[in-house]
Amino acid sequence: MFRKKLSALCVLPVVLSACGSGGGSSGVESSSKPEAEASSAESTVSEPVVLTENAIGEQDGYSYERWKDKGDTTMALTGGGAFTCEWSNINNALFRTGRKLGSKKTYPEYGEITASYGVDYRPEGNSYLCIYGWSKAPLVEYYIVESWGSWRPPGANETVGTIEVDGNTYDVYKTLRENQPSIEGTKTFEQYWSVRREKPADGKTEGTVSVSRHFEEWEKLGLSLGKLYEAALTVEGYQSSGKAEVYQSRLSFEKE
Repeated sequence: MFRKKLSALCVLPVVLSACGSGGGSSGVESSSKPEAEASSAESTVSEPVVLTENAIGEQDGYSYERWKDKGDTTMALTGGGAFTCEWSNINNALFRTGRKLGSKKTYPEYGEITASYGVDYRPEGNSYLCIYGWSKAPLVEYYIVESWGSWRPPGANETVGTIEVDGNTYDVYKTLRENQPSIEGTKTFEQYWSVRREKPADGKTEGTVSVSRHFEEWEKLGLSLGKLYEAALTVEGYQSSGKAEVYQSRLSFEKE
C-alpha cells in the first residue's frame, strides 16, 4: 500500500476529519507508506477519538495511523493503544497503533520486546492481523502474522524455515519488493514474514508475541534486521470488508 497525498487535518475535540480530498495508489501485500507525506494530529483526550479520513498522530504514547485508498472506513481510538475499526468497498486499507522508534537502536539494544493484544477480529475476505514494522540499514519491512481472512499471506511458495515462538508454530518467508514505496522513498527491499501455521478462529483472539524472539529466530535463518524504525499492531484489509475491536494493544521494551 502507498499513500500519494493526504490533505491537512481539521482537529476537533473528539472527531478528526480531513479538510479536503486525498488520493493514493496501492499494491497488494505491502503497507509501506512514507510517513513524511501524511498529515498528523496529536490527541490526549479520554473520550474515543473518531478518525473519518486518513490520519496519523499520537495518543497516550502510541502512534496511530488510519489509511485507505478508497471505500468506507472508520477508526476510533479508545485509549492506551486500543481502537476499533471497520471497512467495506475498499481496495486497500489499514489501521494500526504502535511505536515509532526512529531507527536509533538495533533490536538487541532494546532487550526483550513484547506485544500483547486482545482483538475481536471479524474479516470478510482478504485481511490480516499482525505485528508490523520496518528497520533501516538494511531496509526491511517485517510482519508477524497472528491471523488472517480468506487469504494466507504472503502467498510465497517456499518457506525459509519454521520456528517455534510462544508455543506457536510459524512459517518464515522472505519476499522481495522491487522499486516500491518505502519509508526511504521508492526502493527495492526485502520483507520478512512469520505466519502462524494454524489460523485462529475468527472472533476474539488474544496473545502475547515475543517480538524479539522472532527477530532472533530470523537471524538464525539468515534474515538480519537493522535499526528498528517502527513496531505496531496492524489490521489490514484488501478488497474486502470487515471489522475489529482491538480492546488491548500493549507494546513493551525491556530497555528504552
